[in-house]
Amino acid sequence: MIKNLVLTNFRNHKSYSIDFADITIFIGKNGIGKTNILEAVWMLADGRSWRTKSDLEVILWNEDFAKISADDKMELVLQKNSEMKPPPKTLKINGVKHRLIDLFGKMPAILFSPEEIQMISGAPNLRRRFLDICLAQVDRKFALALLDYTRVLKGRNKLLSLIKHGKGKPDELDFWDEKLAIIGTYIIKKRKVLIKFFNQNLSQTYQEISGKSEELKLTYKGTVEEDRFLEYLIASRENEINQELTTHGPHRDDFIINLNSKSLAETGSRGEFRSAVLSLKILELKYLQEQIDEKPILLLDDIFSELDSERRVHLAKIVSNQQTIITTTDLDHIDKKLRDKAKIVELK
Repeated sequence: MIKNLVLTNFRNHKSYSIDFADITIFIGKNGIGKTNILEAVWMLADGRSWRTKSDLEVILWNEDFAKISADDKMELVLQKNSEMKPPPKTLKINGVKHRLIDLFGKMPAILFSPEEIQMISGAPNLRRRFLDICLAQVDRKFALALLDYTRVLKGRNKLLSLIKHGKGKPDELDFWDEKLAIIGTYIIKKRKVLIKFFNQNLSQTYQEISGKSEELKLTYKGTVEEDRFLEYLIASRENEINQELTTHGPHRDDFIINLNSKSLAETGSRGEFRSAVLSLKILELKYLQEQIDEKPILLLDDIFSELDSERRVHLAKIVSNQQTIITTTDLDHIDKKLRDKAKIVELK
């Protein structure tokens, strides 16, 4: 639950404050700053934006910092640096400095935007990120494992490069391989448990949305068998030294979305993509609620315009039970019963 948000130098908002209701709808033309508000809330949940690779882009032009504050207890500050590198972030919770990882679980949220539909046919990193964000918001150990894995992977890749150029020895990889295998195996197993959770109700949820008796299923596509990860690393050393890159592990894994045993990405329609993503978002919501016994904030970025009337009805049912922040360019896209319950904020 979020009651209040204050933005300073964030995107196009020099100074902006808003009090949220259970349902808050932001309406306005494209480019007016509606999505920027959702982006700020999401950064308090995940620490990163889903819209950009560089956090520099969220800092207002010609300003040195951006600040996001919520409910007088959470504060995230992004500070520009002279080298134009990703700006360092400072997190304070109740006035006390914390590590950025401490954001996870403090304000759990689920994002549903038109870009999410790219998860079906887009790059594997979009699907990995979907799983990892879902897990990290409810499991601090998993969030820490992701950080450790990234650090160890970077160290191993650096050593692979040194060995190729004669500045290191292959047996120096023993330490890095063992560490990577332990952490990577844990990450893969946690992802597979989450996939199993989704598959328990995925077809039923999809059928309710689409009105068709079709089977939707996720299949984890790993680059290693998790219990043999170390064997893969050792067997691949020569090739990976030549490439200066670790080619196996959860950083290369993926999952396939099948509709009636066929790849949805290859054979599905745009409508089937939308139904599948909506199904996944519904079950993501269910998973978070079960794990943390708290209702996450729903962030819906102009998604009603992407859905037909039947799918809008399904989404409206979910919204009525959650705190939800919605952006739209046209109120007519949103069910009247929902509008009547909402706080409507027009941005000009």
